[in-house]
Amino acid sequence: MFDDLVQDPGTFIEKLRQFHEAPAEKRGALANQLSEGIIAKRVDLAAVRQTLMDAGSYELLATLDQLLDFIEPYIEEGGVEE
Repeated sequence: MFDDLVQDPGTFIEKLRQFHEAPAEKRGALANQLSEGIIAKRVDLAAVRQTLMDAGSYELLATLDQLLDFIEPYIEEGGVEE
């Protein structure tokens, strides 16, 4: 029923890669897209982590962890109000 609402891990990883490779001044919009998907629970983080580990993409895992640390307060509060 909700499967169509969960983003494909590959799509999320591609956005994460773009975020990782972008210069700091260009990361804002990508960070917002990634964060929105995580906060709204439209991303299966376990599948993303497993895919990254299987591929040996530890730099992207570190980037994901940094992003999660940054948005953790929003995740715990259940998101942000519009």
